[in-house]
Amino acid sequence: MESSGSQSYLALLKTNRPFRNLWYGQVISELGDWLNTIAIYSLILQLSGSGMAIATAMMAKLLPIFFVSPIAGVIIDRTSRKKVMIASDILRFIIVLGFLLVDDEGDLWLVYTLVVLEISMAGFFEPARSAIIPSLIARKDLVTANALSGSTWSIMLAFGAALGGLVVSLFGIRTAFILDAFTFLLSAWFISRIPIKLEKSYAQRKNQEQGGYKNFIEGMRYLFAEPIILGLSLLKTGLAISGGIMTLIPLYAHQLLANPSAISLGIGVMYSARGVGAAIGPVLVRKIFGDSPRVLKTAISAGFFLGAVSYAFMIQSDSVLGASVCIGLATLFGSIIWVYSSALIHMEAKEEFLGRIFSTELGILTLVMGISNWAVGFAVDHLALSLETVVFWMAGLLVVPGILWIGFLLFVDRQFKRGKSVGTFQRDQPGGWPQY
Repeated sequence: MESSGSQSYLALLKTNRPFRNLWYGQVISELGDWLNTIAIYSLILQLSGSGMAIATAMMAKLLPIFFVSPIAGVIIDRTSRKKVMIASDILRFIIVLGFLLVDDEGDLWLVYTLVVLEISMAGFFEPARSAIIPSLIARKDLVTANALSGSTWSIMLAFGAALGGLVVSLFGIRTAFILDAFTFLLSAWFISRIPIKLEKSYAQRKNQEQGGYKNFIEGMRYLFAEPIILGLSLLKTGLAISGGIMTLIPLYAHQLLANPSAISLGIGVMYSARGVGAAIGPVLVRKIFGDSPRVLKTAISAGFFLGAVSYAFMIQSDSVLGASVCIGLATLFGSIIWVYSSALIHMEAKEEFLGRIFSTELGILTLVMGISNWAVGFAVDHLALSLETVVFWMAGLLVVPGILWIGFLLFVDRQFKRGKSVGTFQRDQPGGWPQY
């Protein structure tokens, strides 16, 4: 059963206009993101079919966030999160139009540069969007809001990837980039309609006298002083071990399909399967088991192991359809980890630290995801490993964070049974971790 008092997804959107505008911005922006992703893959495969070229593009999409996250987190916690998102959208509109200047393989450097700039802006936008949610949502609806945001990402992945494959096949890569650019302007318009007065602690954050460096150190001290928050913020990093699937998908499509147009569609289908799976996961668990924190923690534990099993079955696939089903299942379980870890952070962390927490989380997970994608490209191009072998190793590594998470839960429970605190979380603290 759902926890008492929480609203349905539709009711939340109907009754909460500020969150609805944030959600509209997410829908439009993420639709463009996946148009962009398919267009970039198709462009690189057209210019160079190298596995390392694809992996380099993926690293360019991931690693910049690791470097901008310390700056982004401080800015997000010191200024208006709404303004940060709008500025990021406008700058991405300009950057994406730069892809229209790419003509041949000699321009691959420009592709990578533009990807780095675009994703750097996303390194400000995404943590700001995550950090502003508790300011717009009642505590009882935080799981609903996070599940809705996660499902939206998933649906936009499914729809945007399929649409991207279709647009690229029918109208060309340039058209996809133009459509993507204008989605950022529309997203900025929706976000501009969120009342800035709703941002909790904004006045306090705005008037902080500490310098940015001290704010960053303060955020890191908070994380290390709160092992529970730190543990939650590292869950997505564990999931990022399987991030190499983003490089494997276009390579699988290239291996299974011969026609260039069919390859674009194949990439779109497999990415769409990721979206469908991710949309179902958190919603299904919440519907059947409810959304209590105990359910969330247990579902996260199961997500790692079931995700690994799903990738293991992918090894047996010899068609786009079979691979898509396995990818969809793996992402279904991965989305549970993603959405529920965010919901637990929203429930437990102090609001004034959320920008730094989500920026740090995003920075570390994208670093690991970038390494995972590089490893896939290196293994295929330089170690001559088959795609099936690479997937097998990825599945095995995904089990490790699952084991660590279960061990962490047992450690926390044992501490409370002994009457000890974990950070500021104590056995008798109202709403604290042991109450779950």
